[in-house]
Amino acid sequence: MSEQITLANEFRRTLLGAAAMVFVSSAAFYFLSHLDEKQAGNAFGNVATIGLAIWLLVQIWLHAVLVESPRRQLIIMGISFIQVVPFLFAAVYGAFGYNDLCVIGAEKPSDMLYFSYVTFTTVGYGDLQPVGLCRTVAVAEAVTGYVLLGLFVAATIASYTRTHQRNGRT
Repeated sequence: MSEQITLANEFRRTLLGAAAMVFVSSAAFYFLSHLDEKQAGNAFGNVATIGLAIWLLVQIWLHAVLVESPRRQLIIMGISFIQVVPFLFAAVYGAFGYNDLCVIGAEKPSDMLYFSYVTFTTVGYGDLQPVGLCRTVAVAEAVTGYVLLGLFVAATIASYTRTHQRNGRT
């Protein structure tokens, strides 16, 4: 019974943390991608890029090192893979502004979000192209996509293995 309570509390904390990450990334995307041209630009974009880098490093450390439960890692990585990281990178692209200052061809927030998902998944259609510092940010996003996919697969395999070992199957 106490194991079920522990699992329920763990699941509740994981969902609460995931919901907070979704909220923060959505808010960051909304506010940074809707800056007017006087506010957006290199200075604001650089600050957003540094903030994103710090956030990513902290999240990797928290979830890859401190979270020992493969199930929690699986949930958090799945949510990060689907929503959080692409939204945060799109927010950074939006902080640099439009008019081909960051991504050539992006004219509105949805273009930045589309570019972010295409870059994060390393699909790379080529219809939008990063320029300047945003090229470095795009490379970092692609690498982040690779790392998150690797962590997601590792957590899936660990969860599967742990479940089957507990049930006496190999």
